[in-house]
Amino acid sequence: MNQKGPARVIILSIITLSLLVIVIGLFAYLGSSDAVGKDTQTKSAAPFNFEVVYAGDGFAPGTLEVPLGSRVAFTNTSDNLLHTASDPYVTHTDYPEFDANKEYPKGGRYIFQFNKAGTFGYHNANHLADHGVIRVIDPAAHLPDIDKTKLGQRAVRDKLLAMLDANDANSIFAVVDFTQADPALALDCHDVGHDIGHRAYELYGFSGAMAFDNPNHLKHALVQYICAGGYMHGIVEQLFLHQPAFKTQPDLVCASVPDADRESCYHGIGHAMMYSENRIASLALLDCRNIAHTKDMYRCFEGTWMELFWGNSDGSSQSTLGWSPEKPLVPCIDAATDEKPTCFLYASFGYLRMHAKDYPGAVHMCTTNNLPEVDAGFCLKGLGITMMSKFKGKHLEGSEVYVDGLTLNDKKAFYQGVLGYAKLSGVEKSDLESSCRSFKNDTDICLAVLGVGE
Repeated sequence: MNQKGPARVIILSIITLSLLVIVIGLFAYLGSSDAVGKDTQTKSAAPFNFEVVYAGDGFAPGTLEVPLGSRVAFTNTSDNLLHTASDPYVTHTDYPEFDANKEYPKGGRYIFQFNKAGTFGYHNANHLADHGVIRVIDPAAHLPDIDKTKLGQRAVRDKLLAMLDANDANSIFAVVDFTQADPALALDCHDVGHDIGHRAYELYGFSGAMAFDNPNHLKHALVQYICAGGYMHGIVEQLFLHQPAFKTQPDLVCASVPDADRESCYHGIGHAMMYSENRIASLALLDCRNIAHTKDMYRCFEGTWMELFWGNSDGSSQSTLGWSPEKPLVPCIDAATDEKPTCFLYASFGYLRMHAKDYPGAVHMCTTNNLPEVDAGFCLKGLGITMMSKFKGKHLEGSEVYVDGLTLNDKKAFYQGVLGYAKLSGVEKSDLESSCRSFKNDTDICLAVLGVGE
């Protein structure tokens, strides 16, 4: 008797039933409330390593630290719709891929795999008051421990850092208030600001540290004015330490920054490029050329040269600095034509670092090396910037003795540095006008640079 016919029917029935079960299961999965983020490596059963629960009182835990590559589930247990997305609202540019792109009802779950290191603030786009932070750690990366603050200011720096509350980005403004209450500190906190910016990024992420959408920001100066830009520059530096790939597309970093803060952001990128390129200025300057607009590229040049001449404050040898302490102008003389102005602007930083308070020597350096007038002007302007730490925004009339006997154009360049940095540090124009009028010989020049007529 032939048994093959019934057996074949049974086998076909089993195969058909199995396919039906698979299809039903696939439709059930596709129709479920679970979803996997765009940055994941697999679309299969959607497992996850960590879970954040969104309840009626927000996200829990509010801050979560995970290893690079972790899959995090954002589960909605509330009666609100949940649209999880990275900061800032509405552009979500801190981590564009980290965006659910849809709303999840109660019981829904969004899963995302974090393949970028750094700190990322996020929010419920349907209820902006609900906010969280994911800190993604790359175990293979060994980030340098940055300490830019000079020895005499480290105690106050540590006090300011202690004011930062990991659970409250508004604590940034407690730091700002404390700093602004001490005029001497406000005018000499640039290096301190770098260190605070580094810590703020680690706590709150890029946009959170920048405080773009914080209503308390309205009663303060622009972010670029916090320690004359040092705070913003520290944020950008720390971002690049985690994600050095930004050096190929630096414009993405400053795209979400308000227009008024953008120039300072690009200056910070110049600092950050030096970290990415191990303080090799030629490579950092080349990276700056990835910036689309010339004006922004020049600001990046500025940050690069400033980092070269001043940033590595613990080193003193030529091999560490990247320039000779005896001849700080050499990198500027050898620089490309469009890099020269920004280099000469910061060359006096290097001189004064090695010759503390030797302002006459710095003037001599800028004016006796057969420099073209424009280069000497930038050198003197940079000297004016550095001298603000001496005068602390007051008694600026004491500065004129250092430029006595210089040409009119050289004096103008010097006072542009003095007054410009004073304004950047928050000194009122009326106070600067009073200082100009107290000059013995250069009142007219000082007022003209300040933009005040007699």
